Amino acid sequence: MSGGFSFQVTDGINFAPRQIFSITARNLVIRLENNNGLEIFPGSRKPITSYNLKAVTNDVAEVENRTIIFTIANSPKLGRLIYVFSENNIQDISSFTQSMVDKGLVIYEHSDKQSVDWSTQDYFTFTVSSPPAALGPQMFRINISYEIRAHNQSSQLFANKGVVVREGGKVLIDKTKLDGSNLLSKLPQTQRSSFEVWYEVIALPQHGRIVVGERNITRDKPYFSQYIINKFGIFYVHDDSESLTDYFTFAVWLNEKSKSTVKPNVDVLEEAFNITVVPVNDQVPKLKSKLLCLNVLQGDRTVLGQDNLNVEDLDNSPEEIKYTIITDPQNGHLALWTHLNESIKNFTQADINDGIVWFVQDGSPFSGVFYFSVTDGQHRPQYKLFQLDVILVSITLINLTEVLLPQGQDRVAITNVHLSATTNGKNSEIRFEVTKPFRYGNLLIENEQVTTFHQRDIHKARLLYCMADFTAFGDTLEFAVFTSDSNLTGQVLKILVQPLLQMALNVTIPNRMSYQLETRHLDATRLANMTKSNPQFEVLMSPVYGSLSRKSLSNAESENLVLFTKRDIDMGVVFLETSANMTNTDVLNDSFSFILRADNVQPAIGEFHFVIVQQDPSPAQAFTPEVPLLTTADILETYVIENEHLFIPKHGTHTDIPAQTFRPNQNHWEHQKDRQYDEDNTRSISLWAVTTIKTQSESTWLQTLSSRNWLIIIVPLSSVTGLFIIIAIVLCIFLMCRRSKRAKPLILEQPPVIHNSSSFSAERSSTIPTVTVTPLLKSTDKTSVLPFMSLQREQSHPMPATPEPAVSLLQSNWSSLDPEIIQHCRKTHPTLKCNQYWV
Repeated sequence: MSGGFSFQVTDGINFAPRQIFSITARNLVIRLENNNGLEIFPGSRKPITSYNLKAVTNDVAEVENRTIIFTIANSPKLGRLIYVFSENNIQDISSFTQSMVDKGLVIYEHSDKQSVDWSTQDYFTFTVSSPPAALGPQMFRINISYEIRAHNQSSQLFANKGVVVREGGKVLIDKTKLDGSNLLSKLPQTQRSSFEVWYEVIALPQHGRIVVGERNITRDKPYFSQYIINKFGIFYVHDDSESLTDYFTFAVWLNEKSKSTVKPNVDVLEEAFNITVVPVNDQVPKLKSKLLCLNVLQGDRTVLGQDNLNVEDLDNSPEEIKYTIITDPQNGHLALWTHLNESIKNFTQADINDGIVWFVQDGSPFSGVFYFSVTDGQHRPQYKLFQLDVILVSITLINLTEVLLPQGQDRVAITNVHLSATTNGKNSEIRFEVTKPFRYGNLLIENEQVTTFHQRDIHKARLLYCMADFTAFGDTLEFAVFTSDSNLTGQVLKILVQPLLQMALNVTIPNRMSYQLETRHLDATRLANMTKSNPQFEVLMSPVYGSLSRKSLSNAESENLVLFTKRDIDMGVVFLETSANMTNTDVLNDSFSFILRADNVQPAIGEFHFVIVQQDPSPAQAFTPEVPLLTTADILETYVIENEHLFIPKHGTHTDIPAQTFRPNQNHWEHQKDRQYDEDNTRSISLWAVTTIKTQSESTWLQTLSSRNWLIIIVPLSSVTGLFIIIAIVLCIFLMCRRSKRAKPLILEQPPVIHNSSSFSAERSSTIPTVTVTPLLKSTDKTSVLPFMSLQREQSHPMPATPEPAVSLLQSNWSSLDPEIIQHCRKTHPTLKCNQYWV
C-alpha cells in the first residue's frame, strides 16, 4: 500500500515549485523466534524466559515501542500460568506480553504432583498479536520429570525434605519427610503392585543414630522400606553433642516383593538426608586463654585481643558472652577504639574478637590488674583477675663494635655498623652525649669538633674520628645515650689502628718443625713503600706451642726473637718452630701477636694465626751406591733443592732418603717409594739433601743455604767434571794403543755399555740382590778386576713428609775383553746354585 501528499514551500512572496511526498507502507509481520518449551521438576515452579518463548516483528527499528501480546487459548492441564507480584501476591494469567517474558515474570507452576508419573508432558496453546499483525494458534510444550533438577532441587524423590531436631532429642521421619514412591512410576501400571521401595543407609550419621522400630540402623543391618516409613516411620536420635548439623546418605531402589532385599547394580539412586540441630543452652562458657595477661609499653596503648582474653560457648554466639568490669585497673583504663578517652565497664566477646577493646596506660611504671566477670546470660557469672604488665621504655645498643683506623691514615668514619641504638619508646629520636672525649684524637662533624650527635648523623656517615697523636695504638670514647623517655650511660667506643699488612690465612704447620716465614705470610710491602722504611715486628705474645727464632747459614743455632723486620722476612731468616704435645689430638690452633711499627705512622697491633698438625708418619729411604775409586777426590757432594721453602730439621731428628734401584733391563734409575706423601705438606717443606758418594757413602742434612753459597757448589762440581773428562781421554788413548799390539780378535768387539741415568720414574719394585760380575780370564796371572756397580737398600731413621730428593747418578764403562778370553768362554750354561742369578 502506498500514498502521499503534495506541498509547496513559500516565504510569503516567492513560491517554490509544488512537490509530492510519497508514503509506502509495508505489511507488519510477526513470527516466533523461540519456542523451545519448558522442563520442570514435578511440584515446582519455573519461569518462562525469552529462551523458552520469544516473538518478534519485522519493524526492528521500532521494536522497543512495539507491544507483542500472547493470549492463552487452552490452559495447561497439569499446572497453571501465574504472575508473581510479590511473595504473597500470586495471580493466574490468561495473557501476557513479550516484555513480561523477558523479565521472567511469567511462571509455570506444576500443581498435581501426586498423580504425575516419573515423566509426563503438559502444554498450552496461545496466539500472538501485535496490531495490525497476528499469529495463529501455537503450542508450548512442558516436560515434567523427576530426572530434571531444578536450581533449588537436590532430590529426585517425591519427598526428601530433611528434619529439624532439638539438641539431644529425637525426631520422626515419616512419609512427608522421605518418600521415594515416585520410583514406582517408572514401571507400567500393571507391575507397580509387585514392587516396593527399599532404602540402604550407606553412610551413618556422625552425631546421632537412626532407629527403626526397636533396632538401630548399623552397617550390618542398614535396610528399611518405604512401607515402614509410611506405616510406622523411623527416628533420628541426636547424641547431645554441640553439632548444629548432621546427615546420612542412603541408596534407594525398587525391589520385587517376592525376592529378598538385595541392592542391584543399576537403577539405584543415592541421596543425602539432611538434619538440622537446634542448640540448647546447656553449656557453661569456658575460658580458653591460658594466661590472663597483657603487656603494654609505658605510656602507650594496646589492643586487648582474642589471644589475651577469649571465652567460648558452643551454645551462644560471641555477642551473647558479656564481660563486666568490677574493679578498674590502677595504671590506666579500658576503652573502645572509637572513644579511647572514655573508660568502659561492659563489653562482649565479639568486641574483643573485632579488636575494638583497648587498654590505655597512664604512663606510670607500675603494673596493674582489673577484676571482671563473664556470663552468657543464663548461667552463673565467672569471676577472674586480669594482669596488666608494664614494659619500661628503654634504649638498646644494637651495634657497638670497634672502629678500625687503617695504619697510616688519620681519620675514619663512624657509621651505624660501628654504633647504632634503638628504643621501644614512642619517641624514636636518639641523642648521644660524650662524657669522656678521645685522648689521642677528636670527634668531628663536618670538620667541627662535637660533644653531642644524633643517630641520624651516624646513619648518614657524617661522624668522623680524627687521630692527632701518631704514637697511640688506638683510642677510646665514653658516652651516654638519651631519648625523651629513657637514657643509657657508661658506654665505650674503641678505635683501633689496623696494621697495613697482608697476612696469610689457613696456614698449616707440621708439629716439631722449623717453618720459614715468608712474604706471603706477613707482607708489609705496602707499608714499607708508603713510609720508605723497613717495618719492624715487635712480638707481644709468643706462640703457646712454639717460638719464633732466627736462623742463618753463618749461624745454624736458633735465636729466640722478640723483634724482626720486613727485611728479615724477605731474607728468609725468621722461622716459626712448633713443639706441641699432640698425643690425643690431630690439630691445634695457635697464634702470636705483634706490634707493627714504621716511620711516621701509628703503631698497630696484629695477630698471626696458624694451625699445628701431626707429622706425616710415612718413612723415606736413603741409598748408598758402591762405585770404584775413580778420582783422587774422596767425597762428591750433590745439593738438591726441591721447593721454594726451606726446611731445617730440628736437633735430634733424622730422615730417610727414598731408595733408588738400578734396573738391568732398562737404561735408567727408578725411584722406589713406600707411599705417596701428602701434597699439602710437600708445598710447605723443602729438603736439602746431601749425598756423599764414596766406598761407604753417607747421607747428611745441610742446615741453611743462601744465594751466595751457590759458588761453593758450582766450583767443586766444575773441578770434578773436568777431572772426569781428562781421565776419560787418557783411558781411551791407553786402550787404543793396547788394541793395536794385540792379534786380530776372534769376534767383534762390543761397544762399552753405558748406563744412562737421565730418566727417573716412581715405580715400586722388589729389592734386587747385590751381584758381582767377574769375567773369565785366560790365566790367573792376567786376572784384573773390572769396574762394577752394586746397589743396596739402606734403612735409616724416619723423616718428616718431604719431597723425594734428586740423586746424581754415576756412569761406569766396561773395558774391552781380550780376544783370547773368548776361547775360554763356556759354551753351555752352568747350573745355578742357591742365591745365584743370570746377569
